[in-house]
Amino acid sequence: MIQKIPRYLLTFYSTSGAMAVERYCKENGIVGRLIPVPREISASCGLSWAVPLEQKDELGVIEAEFADEIEGKWSLDI
Repeated sequence: MIQKIPRYLLTFYSTSGAMAVERYCKENGIVGRLIPVPREISASCGLSWAVPLEQKDELGVIEAEFADEIEGKWSLDI
């Protein structure tokens, strides 16, 4: 059985928004990765940015910078 890990997810209105966040995070050394949106939630775009739950506070800058692109914020075990 695969062990689920608590994660914090950002979902997006568009794929271009998700890609912009990924680019920004890679350029600024922010840990995380793009993953498909889990079935438990729904989003306009099929991608979400995921980080371990304990690192969610590091995304404050991203949430402010990309507020128009972010559709939702989620805490899930995935």
